[in-house]
Amino acid sequence: MINFIYGLCIGLGFIIPGVSGGVIATILGIYERIINSILNFKDNMKENSLFLLPIFGGILLSIFLFSNILLYLINNKYFYISYVFMGLILGTIPYLLKEIKRKEDKNIQFLPFFITLIIGLLLYIIDINNYSNHSTLNIWTIILAGFFYAFGKIVPGISSSALLMLLGLYEYFLNIIANPLHISISTFIYIIIFIISFIISAIIILKVISYLLKYHYRSTYSAIIGFVITSILFLYPGTFNYLSIIILILAFNISYLLSN
Repeated sequence: MINFIYGLCIGLGFIIPGVSGGVIATILGIYERIINSILNFKDNMKENSLFLLPIFGGILLSIFLFSNILLYLINNKYFYISYVFMGLILGTIPYLLKEIKRKEDKNIQFLPFFITLIIGLLLYIIDINNYSNHSTLNIWTIILAGFFYAFGKIVPGISSSALLMLLGLYEYFLNIIANPLHISISTFIYIIIFIISFIISAIIILKVISYLLKYHYRSTYSAIIGFVITSILFLYPGTFNYLSIIILILAFNISYLLSN
């Protein structure tokens, strides 16, 4: 039941723009175990199944339960909901810094941090102003979307939703999830291509992340923090008021307390 609840929480990170499912898994203390259980599934199939199935069940249920709610909030209350998401993300940064010190009793490594910070800034500059208006829906963008989605789901601090926004495909996929019984044949074919791309990408990325966490733990988490910070830019609506600042502070404190 606890793992199922964890899955529900991680599932929110699968659909909320700017929020990473990997960060949520990290905060819950099960990120590395999920990766190891997937990569070493055959070594202990029973134990790994009992651990992973409730989590994946919770993720799937969370996606289907909250997609329509999230779609409504984005379309009608985006200004304030964006500040909720920004506060939740900012509240995870102290935890990530603590995780670096806990593991190796050292501080953040600035080179990987600045590299990912610059990459995130470049992604923001390239497309953030017009992400929803100029997507080209074809096989190649769908394949790239599958890779981006896998990348954001596995790497803590990188939001696959924000990356899909970069392609202009976030609301396209959110509408499919919210209305799965109303898809066309061409959309169904795109979904199959997306799933295949996601699976292949996920296998490759899992192996890379497992290696980095094993041999370059501090550098990896330093890089993650850079991505976490820049993910805020994808959510910022361009203006603020007193209520939005209050919402940001409340969300930050909730996230900070939960992560500690």
